[in-house]
Amino acid sequence: MTKKSKRGMLFPPAIGYSVSVIFSLFTTNNLSLKYFLRVFILVLINLINFPFRTYERLFINPHFKNKKVTKAPVFIIGHWRSGTTHLHNLLCQDPQMAYASTYQSVFPDTLFNKLGRFLFKGFSSLLIPGTRKGDNVSLGSSLPQEEEFALGAKIPLSFYFFWMFPKKMIQFYDRYIRFDTVEIKKIDRWKADYHLFIKKAIKNTSGDLYLSKNPPNTGRINTLLAMFPNAKFIFIHRNPVEVFLSTQNFYRKMLPPLQLQGISEDEIDINIISIYKKIMSDYLQDKKNIPTKNLVEISYKELEKSPLAVLQHIYTHLGLDNFEQAFSKFEHYIDKMKSYHKNNHSISKAQLDTIIKEWRFFMDLYTYKIPENVVVE
Repeated sequence: MTKKSKRGMLFPPAIGYSVSVIFSLFTTNNLSLKYFLRVFILVLINLINFPFRTYERLFINPHFKNKKVTKAPVFIIGHWRSGTTHLHNLLCQDPQMAYASTYQSVFPDTLFNKLGRFLFKGFSSLLIPGTRKGDNVSLGSSLPQEEEFALGAKIPLSFYFFWMFPKKMIQFYDRYIRFDTVEIKKIDRWKADYHLFIKKAIKNTSGDLYLSKNPPNTGRINTLLAMFPNAKFIFIHRNPVEVFLSTQNFYRKMLPPLQLQGISEDEIDINIISIYKKIMSDYLQDKKNIPTKNLVEISYKELEKSPLAVLQHIYTHLGLDNFEQAFSKFEHYIDKMKSYHKNNHSISKAQLDTIIKEWRFFMDLYTYKIPENVVVE
């Protein structure tokens, strides 16, 4: 695949956050002095961004207050390493789809301020690597991205705080996905900010149907249904053994440039096991609240094998228009992705035994077995 940039630099996902959110994060979590320079640069960029995001919040965001999200959004859900990014990029070839760009996900309130956008989009384009370290997926400031980074920008409620504070990943799941112990007023503000984010994304990408790819939403079904009762959901799943290995590889490559506290590889593996159990259990419990016509489940294997047939099934089941009109764009993207190189993985017998023990409920339900192409050491 062609890289947009041979070099790049990743920063913790807080450079577009409110100062109050950053202060809250830094004072309630354990910062390591080892990352002082990273924190200094983060705060410096954030302060430079301050007047631009303040202007947009005061003078531009109010224009979106009375705008309506006229079509119920479509939410791609599933574990992070289940093919959600590939499916999102593929569906975004349909011109009717609106989506969050990578730039909006980092600078949600420097989107329509022309000078601020010029400065920070240029800045982010220089820093963003051509491909993602963990899996070789293309990156770019205008490419589709998930919105979780931005959902914590004004209100300190985002599961992706774990990229900075990975030791607290399990606690962050309970608080920022399940919203345990979170005040109702704060959740309502989070919902309002999510609505605003979607409205701005629709204007920014010129589509009229918002397509979200945000894996944390897999555990937020009831919250999303309260916001959008007719929302549509695409759940993509993948062999859990492959998911574990892919997640392990992804975290070990992506955490180092983003974290602000240390964590051992063993702790990362424990988090992977725990979060998968939590999010899949929450999904299986809550999916019954989604009307049958508004939920379609697909496997990553099927998407790889017969992408166009799977896309047609999605459009038909969810009652989406425009499949025929977007068909040629889907074909072109699929042809372009044929050169994509996936990472190879191996696993220890002890890790495999743990996965089978802890995740058997999902493997049995979706009839997954140990993949033949995974090497057991």
